[in-house]
Amino acid sequence: MSLRETINAAKREAQEANAPLAKKDEKDATDEDERSGFSKRSVTRAKPAREAASGVRVVGASGSSRKSSGSGKAPVEMTKDEKKRARRERRDEADRRASASQIVLKQIPGYKRSQHVWWGLLGTGFVCTIISWLLPNLFPQQVNEGTTPMGIAVFIMLVAAYALIISAFVYDWRVVRPMRKKAEATTGAMTNKKVTKVLRGEANEIAREQAERDEAKAARRAKRSSRHEQHK
Repeated sequence: MSLRETINAAKREAQEANAPLAKKDEKDATDEDERSGFSKRSVTRAKPAREAASGVRVVGASGSSRKSSGSGKAPVEMTKDEKKRARRERRDEADRRASASQIVLKQIPGYKRSQHVWWGLLGTGFVCTIISWLLPNLFPQQVNEGTTPMGIAVFIMLVAAYALIISAFVYDWRVVRPMRKKAEATTGAMTNKKVTKVLRGEANEIAREQAERDEAKAARRAKRSSRHEQHK
């Protein structure tokens, strides 16, 4: 084999040995180009196609969910007066429903009796507290001796006061609280029209009771006038 053939054979072997590396480098370069192109396309998608014109507001897709129920505008679009008016309307609506809840609560069977019991326990507890506070001030020497009848009475009054006041709160939590929850749930399920009807019915009832009281007062006044004329 001549020298030229030997050199050509060595070149072919070197090219064959370097071929996998060249393919790998070419593949890596292609992947890098694809990743770069993908990144460029992603950035392009993230940017708006064109800037909004002057005076045009760009609102997100969730902007419509934050609109006020009264004015139909989102809070960020309201003026200061509109925000005040919206807050006032929400407060009025809450007050109306609270008043309707009280009316419904009074109509629940057993509620009026529960209020008598609750006030009885609480009032008696406060009376015992006042007595246990007055006795040491009125009879200090007798109360300081714990074995005296006055000292024992003060101790009994103090224990009774704590027991009655705690019983009042427990009674309210166990008996009255479920009634309030029921009234609130009933009122919460009402429409605004139904709430207005409940309030209107209560107003009519109050007006009727006031008219009855006025008639009774006028009848008593007329009766006194007739008696006065008879004495004359």
